This record gives sequence, structure tokens and C-alpha cells, in this order.
Amino acid sequence: MQSLSRALTVLAELNREDRAYGVTELAVTVGLHKSTVHRILATFCAHGLADRVDDHRYTARDGLAALRLTTQRRVGPEHTLTDLGDRLGRLVVLAKPLPKTGGTVLQVAAVAGAGTHGGVRGARPQGGASSTSASSGGLRVQPGHAVSLHRSALGRAYLSALPADQVTGTPDLLDTLQRIRVSGFAHNSRPVASLPRMVAVPVRGPDGSCAGALGAELVQPGSVDEVRRVVSVLRSGV
Repeated sequence: MQSLSRALTVLAELNREDRAYGVTELAVTVGLHKSTVHRILATFCAHGLADRVDDHRYTARDGLAALRLTTQRRVGPEHTLTDLGDRLGRLVVLAKPLPKTGGTVLQVAAVAGAGTHGGVRGARPQGGASSTSASSGGLRVQPGHAVSLHRSALGRAYLSALPADQVTGTPDLLDTLQRIRVSGFAHNSRPVASLPRMVAVPVRGPDGSCAGALGAELVQPGSVDEVRRVVSVLRSGV
């Protein structure tokens, strides 16, 4: 919690004015050591929350506020994800592109449905199913982490909803994306990075543009019936 508090303090200061900040300036303002601030800024840059404009200065991207606003407008409030998680009784994850990053897609919300906690069936965690992070099978989903576009179900579902001429990749990837366009969903039978085995569907905005991807954990990845049921529930939420 201390690390999170420090990061949020730096992020708030970085967003205070529309200009570039030096590491030393930020360190003095927030009362942290320069090396700590430097590590935090490097993490922000890696996840598309800040840009390094020269050797010593950083500027905030406007994507964080836009990410929250467009997610609520296009995909719905958090209780929609909670409802989907409860209906499925498993982990549900929403991913959305961060504006002006050239294709960076982040996990923006993770909900462990009622009956799941740490990947084990049981009582709903105190306070409800919704969480800023969620875990399953030892894998912890953290909103703010980038999604593997080419390997994960969330990433492939997102790419499949983009115009074909805007997507580059290997012939195998392009063939896979075409199959996803036909079927309407993507899945991965093995965990990818911090994500469990999942099935995902693209999310489109009111104007038809790609707004992100919505995925749910696969408990029985080899079961066609399970995939169909999960896809049906996910589609009801988009």
C-alpha cells in the first residue's frame, strides 16, 4: 500500500499542470528520494501514463482521465462487470486502449464473481465481488497492466475489431484474427503473462469503433459448451 500511495502522489503531481517535470523537482515536491521517483516515472512510461520528453523531464499523458470517462460511457459502470462476474461465477476483465499510445491496451477493471476467491469456489469476499484487482489460480490481474496484444484473448479480441488494414503481424496472427472476426470471440487455452486462460469478445462504442475487449476466465478450456455459454454472457454485457 505504501508503494501505491507513493505512485499515486507522484501521478497527481505530474497531472497538476500541463508541462514537463524534472525528477529532482518532483522528488522535492512530493518528499521522496530521487531514485524512488525515477522508478515510479519509469513504470508510468512503461504503462503509457507518462512520456519522457528528454533525459531528465517527464510529462503526463491525458489518457488516464479519458480512459475512465470513455470506459464508463461506452462499456457501462462497474456494476455491469460485477453482474457478469456473478452470472458466470468467475473472473471477468475489461481491457481498453489508452489514447495516444499507438496501440497500448490496459486492463482497466477486474471483477471476481460471487463464488470465486483466488480461483477457489467459496464465499464472496467481504465488501462485494468487485475489486481493483482480482486473482485466479495464483495469477493476479492488476488494472493498469498492459495486455499482450498478439498472445492474449483480450488482445486478439481487440485487434480483431480494428480495420484489417490497420493491423500488422505474422501470417499466423492475421489468419487467427480473421477467424476471430468470423466467430466473434477469441480464446487462449493457456495462461498469458498475468492473465488466466480466457475467452474474450470485442467491445464497440456507439459509433461502431473498437472500444476495447471484455474477457472471462475459462475453467474448462476444452469444453465447447462452456465457451459458448461464457461468450453468450459476455456479449450480453457489451
